[in-house]
Amino acid sequence: MLATIRIARLAIALGFLLLVTSSAWARDDHGWPDYVACDVVPYATSAVTHGPMLGRPGATDMRVWVRTAQPLEFRVVADTRLPPSATGKGVVARTSADRDNTGTADLTGLKPDTRYYYGIVMDGQIVDTRIEPRGAWPSFRTLPDAASHRNPTHNPKGLFNLTFSVGVGANQNPRTGGGHHVNPPAFATLFERHGPDLMFHVMNGDFIYEENRTNETETLRANYQLYLSRGRNVANLFRHVPGLFTYDDHETYSDMEGPGEIGLKRGKWLHLNRTLVAWYEYAGWANFAGPHRAPLRFGEATVKKGKNVLLDPAADFATLRPETVSTIHTDIRSKNAGVYALVNVVDAHRLKVRPAFHADETCRYSIGTHHYFDWRVGNCHFFVLDTRGERTRYVPTKAHDPDRFVLGEAQCKWLLDGVRATDADFVFIVSSVAWTIYHTNFHVAKRPPKGRSPKEDGFPGFVVEREKLLNALDRIDKPVLLFTGDLHNSFAIQVTDNVWEFMTAPMNSKCHPRATGGRHPFGGWFNSEGRRVKIKWVAGFPDDVHYSRLNSVYYTVVQVNNVFASARPKGTGVRWVAYDSPQVVVQYYDGYTGRLLYAEGISKVDLEPKPVTR
Repeated sequence: MLATIRIARLAIALGFLLLVTSSAWARDDHGWPDYVACDVVPYATSAVTHGPMLGRPGATDMRVWVRTAQPLEFRVVADTRLPPSATGKGVVARTSADRDNTGTADLTGLKPDTRYYYGIVMDGQIVDTRIEPRGAWPSFRTLPDAASHRNPTHNPKGLFNLTFSVGVGANQNPRTGGGHHVNPPAFATLFERHGPDLMFHVMNGDFIYEENRTNETETLRANYQLYLSRGRNVANLFRHVPGLFTYDDHETYSDMEGPGEIGLKRGKWLHLNRTLVAWYEYAGWANFAGPHRAPLRFGEATVKKGKNVLLDPAADFATLRPETVSTIHTDIRSKNAGVYALVNVVDAHRLKVRPAFHADETCRYSIGTHHYFDWRVGNCHFFVLDTRGERTRYVPTKAHDPDRFVLGEAQCKWLLDGVRATDADFVFIVSSVAWTIYHTNFHVAKRPPKGRSPKEDGFPGFVVEREKLLNALDRIDKPVLLFTGDLHNSFAIQVTDNVWEFMTAPMNSKCHPRATGGRHPFGGWFNSEGRRVKIKWVAGFPDDVHYSRLNSVYYTVVQVNNVFASARPKGTGVRWVAYDSPQVVVQYYDGYTGRLLYAEGISKVDLEPKPVTR
């Protein structure tokens, strides 16, 4: 009997030891924690269908997104150690049917510059949301803050270093000649080689492409679901690195133009606000909001021929703030289909618009809003533009006309006011379309390369607005870096002494040959619609190979060097010492191999005059 008891006790002890060992975690070759085992619910059998994903990064907060099979309550827990406890401190939130069963939870009160491991709790158990069974457990790193880096002598401002990544295009469609892979490899390379260092990733447009969808909200939602399910490398990156997103044409409608052109009649741009419903559910939720943002509005109104009043008895326009309105669209199938401007709110049920309606009818309408935003991280100020929702059409004969624009008056004022007012050392402007490189399409339409084609998505087709902006930015006494996309190529371009354009594309799509960009040189001076700019580096590609066969992918890592670590004269540990002139290093990498292809360093000292010596 005594021997039996001893054997039983030994078995219990060994079992406990195995349990402890199996619930421990180790670090893999890339420095990421590998959660070996825990009492979790398998992802495939849980109510979670997509996610989690991260967004809105902060020093003490982080937003977590999930989608579930049906509307339900979920809880997010986070801890600095593995395993996170299902009963630990967390935030309760819900997914909602009117948001396609998506929902977000905002974690607050976190410690700056700290890695947290987080879990989705349902029915009292944590869901195993790893992409691979032996993969890294989902985690994130909060942003640094001034307090943790401040040194009264060597770093009185509390500056810190910042590393983020940026890229364009995640096309997975294998049937259009546009998608390299249904599981984009560049996202895996980015995560494996740089994941622990990245503080956020900017997905600068073309997150999805047209695949198995129309412009109706339901099929758009299905497209996002398909891309997040099939593109495991994409989903895995955003499980660990918070994302910020712009939308370009493929999230809305390919080559969408004109949704901001008042008086424009029928066109595919009238689908814009319906497509943005799905974009906010699956991507836009991650972005910061400003006072010029408001929810999209939809309704059905009665209008009269020759009148400019929109009447909707079911609406409450008393809560509508005019400064949040971009344009008003009437349904593409209606007699009065077109783009209208808000003149003023008449009362709770009536809006005054322009131009006047030309037919009596009851029609559906949508009220758009401003989607641009900005946020500040240390001495870096980011301005993210909306280059699709408030633009006019491109007309080849009107590229230099003052009534053609990409951003529009309200957005231009917001941008320039913000750039002029900021005391940040560096200004980063994220634009989903190019500023100095053309975007033509004669190679698709099989037209000879003579002159310009009718397609132009970027600022070279809207020269007056571009020059107004560039001339103003050139007068800013600090480096201004434009991160652009849309065209499937990568460039480093010096626009003025202090303004640079960095295009990073594609992260997963076919590449465009040189003619698509306006027959630019492979390095050297380039005449961009009257402005001479210096192309420092370009990824390619010659015109003698059709774009469907150019299989290259890229990503960019941006490193802001504000401080360096120095040993203390006495004692242990390090202290942070600020550079007299901080730098930004923009690094281009091959998305297959992770090989460094090009790097550009930009320092504030570049803008300072040479000192006079006596």
